[in-house]
Amino acid sequence: MFELFSIVFQAAVVIAVPFVVSHIGKILLHKVVNEEFFQVPILKTLAYIQGVLAGLLLMRLELDRSYFDLERLFLVQGPWDISLSEMLLERGNVFGYDAFLVMRLLGEVPSNEGLLAILIVVALPLLIVILSMRFWELNDAIKALLASAGIALWTGWFTVYLVCTVFWTLYLLNFWTLGLIVVYIQYRMNLQGGHH
Repeated sequence: MFELFSIVFQAAVVIAVPFVVSHIGKILLHKVVNEEFFQVPILKTLAYIQGVLAGLLLMRLELDRSYFDLERLFLVQGPWDISLSEMLLERGNVFGYDAFLVMRLLGEVPSNEGLLAILIVVALPLLIVILSMRFWELNDAIKALLASAGIALWTGWFTVYLVCTVFWTLYLLNFWTLGLIVVYIQYRMNLQGGHH
């Protein structure tokens, strides 16, 4: 019973963290930019895309396929057999990943990863700068750029955090997860059986 309580507590902490970070981020964002920034959704969208792609690329570069192999997911001493603090501070923390790996890819343009790196490091930031300069005077444009960079950072962090949280929680709940899947499949079959 204590083990289950411990698992539920750890899962709750991990799930609560992004909400807290998001709330703080929104407060800071509203302090930096003027209201007009929120009326130009293209900048936010580009920053979100940049963040998601950066997060996924960093995970692709740092975590090999074995991390996402379902057969190895539940192994003791497997890739997800880590403590709550390791999950929060290392695996799920994008700032613990080596951003220079993305920079090094810029020289490998023919590869898919190289093209993705150019999109993240060169194309999207350039587009955000051009659009900010078109929409606002220099002062407000700089604020918009700071806000866009903040959104991209937050989204990159959240992308890595979310993917790692899903895998870590699955590992943590191991046979409970399987039980939930069985219950869900049974529920779906009963629903379909009721329609005939």
